[in-house]
Amino acid sequence: MTQLEDAIAALTVGDYVSATGVDTRGAKVIRTGTLLAPPKPVTSQYNGQRRKGVRLFVGLAGTSVDQRSTWVTLFDDLGSVEEAEEPTEWQNSALRLIPGIRAATDNIRIHFGGKGGKRSSEPSEPVVLAGVRLTDDYRHEIYDVDTQEVLLDATLQTQIWWLPAKAAAHDPGPAPEPEPTVEPASEPSPARSQPRRRGLLFEGWLSHEEEPGLGRVVLDLARRHIIGWLTLDHRFIPA
Repeated sequence: MTQLEDAIAALTVGDYVSATGVDTRGAKVIRTGTLLAPPKPVTSQYNGQRRKGVRLFVGLAGTSVDQRSTWVTLFDDLGSVEEAEEPTEWQNSALRLIPGIRAATDNIRIHFGGKGGKRSSEPSEPVVLAGVRLTDDYRHEIYDVDTQEVLLDATLQTQIWWLPAKAAAHDPGPAPEPEPTVEPASEPSPARSQPRRRGLLFEGWLSHEEEPGLGRVVLDLARRHIIGWLTLDHRFIPA
């Protein structure tokens, strides 16, 4: 076994790790967080070639592994994973810096210590186990997991006090055995094979919320997940 294979074999779901590899676009990425599911053998595109690798799912505990923001693919010559120290200190930061928050699922759990910002020196009491969910008007609700009471209506730029929390709204049962997956090569399809795309809103909703440095938030048709951003010069940046 290679050194990378040894490191992957030693992993257990729930470990807190730092993994270096590539994202779905082939760009180098480092993801740090909880290992959310067993490693999965894949055949992926990298540097113009189809190569065999291993995909890890790393993010905030409770994040769905369907969210590509948790994916990191490791190859023998480009990839590493090691145990990392889980944060134990409170973070005073923008909501958007919580791992997995852009996926806008209702699986994220944090310890919530109130609004943050430069004038806030410490989290408020009492500290609450909270969830985060996207609202119909494209904002985010931070709510008490036990009582379902909404604690704060926020945007991605809202400063809050938070700490990662192990969370499981339900027990999904044992994870299925991973099977090798082959991703389709990113080759252009013939023009006659499918209808011509009619622009961005053909497959997404353009919200009124803007994120500095990126542009207006674009949601999927169900208005639950962020799929990217539309820049001022009308370029689409995928999430």
